[in-house]
Amino acid sequence: MSVPTPALTERIRRDYSAEGMEELTLRLDLLHDYASAGRLADATTLPRAELRAWLEEIIYIARETLREMEGADVYLR
Repeated sequence: MSVPTPALTERIRRDYSAEGMEELTLRLDLLHDYASAGRLADATTLPRAELRAWLEEIIYIARETLREMEGADVYLR
């Protein structure tokens, strides 16, 4: 991982602040609402298989991040 510029660091911290995480959650929840209503085509032009692949990637990254965080906790104790 390269060293980010100060501007990029600011952007990263904003994206992963409480507000940024809330925005991500709201976007995914809205997608869920459209899926529940059977109206995915109103929310995205992605084919179902591609959307599924993106969602699986998001889930994988989230799980790996949690695993890394749990591993880091072991070293911080």
